[in-house]
Amino acid sequence: MLINFYKNMNDQKRLWEKLAKENTRFYIASSFGRGITEKQFTESGEKDYERLLTLDGKSELVKGTFLEIGCGTGRMTEFIAKDWSKVIAVDISGEMIKQGKKRLKHIHNIEWHETDGETIPLPDNSVDFAFSYLVYQHVKTRGMMKRNFREVCRVLKPGALFLAFLRHKEESMRKWNSGVGYDKLTVPDLLGGFKLLKSDYKDDCYTFWIWLQKNEK
Repeated sequence: MLINFYKNMNDQKRLWEKLAKENTRFYIASSFGRGITEKQFTESGEKDYERLLTLDGKSELVKGTFLEIGCGTGRMTEFIAKDWSKVIAVDISGEMIKQGKKRLKHIHNIEWHETDGETIPLPDNSVDFAFSYLVYQHVKTRGMMKRNFREVCRVLKPGALFLAFLRHKEESMRKWNSGVGYDKLTVPDLLGGFKLLKSDYKDDCYTFWIWLQKNEK
């Protein structure tokens, strides 16, 4: 039973290091079950990339720097790197970063970083696009979320976009995949420095997307 892994980011880091060593592919793409194969894992990353990141105006952005928050072992990173000049892949789990470097050692435009889950080791105004999928719904407190969003805002260039996937329906915090939920009343708490462009939130949704733009200076 997983308990007391949600008080702060150090607790979450310990949890994800444990899960990464136990069954990395499952805890990244759990819908396939614990027996998920490398082939299923890779194919799911390609499909999700094509489904989620074939964006209007993409051709104008792909020459820049892409920040992937919660990269895991590079399930989607592999395919992002084919289109973008540089990918900054960050994750709270050092074990996942280690495995990702090994998996994708043949791809040379990925820069990997283990983080504390709240700060991002990049200069101000250095990123052209930020993205996070199947990550924020595992964050256990609103304070952790807010600090992470502030960091994303700091490293993005003015006017740059951030596409983030959030949880609405909360579950017991005793579960490994639990996290804080948001709705149209609480999302504004995350928006310091951002303008909300769009959301697909509905009152009965389980998860939803928000499209943000860093304010111009």
